Amino acid sequence: MTLYHRLGGAAAVEQLVDELSRRLLDDPRLGPAFAELNLDVLQQHRAAYLTVILDGPEEYEGRSMREAHQPLGLTADDMEAFLVVLRGVLDDAAVDSPDASAVVRAIERLRPAIVAADPPRS
Repeated sequence: MTLYHRLGGAAAVEQLVDELSRRLLDDPRLGPAFAELNLDVLQQHRAAYLTVILDGPEEYEGRSMREAHQPLGLTADDMEAFLVVLRGVLDDAAVDSPDASAVVRAIERLRPAIVAADPPRS
């Protein structure tokens, strides 16, 4: 059984994404990064992409992670803050620890596409 199905399928992914999005907007560090974005579209992309990386049935047709995140200039600290929020969502949703860890690892593998390259030191 895939991680997508162990989590509860489409309904569970949608609930996780809804809660994740709410918490990200409320986060003082990460919330401002979403201020200028179309949140409805972002929700749809998050759910579709999460479904794919969790081995769900849908195909993601949006921009690549690198293309979508590059203009945001996200740092390694931003990524860590995101992962803290994600872990909180998974914990509060009572996702089994091995499955929650697998979700975090799936997102963590995207780090090179999400985090902007460190600026050169002068």
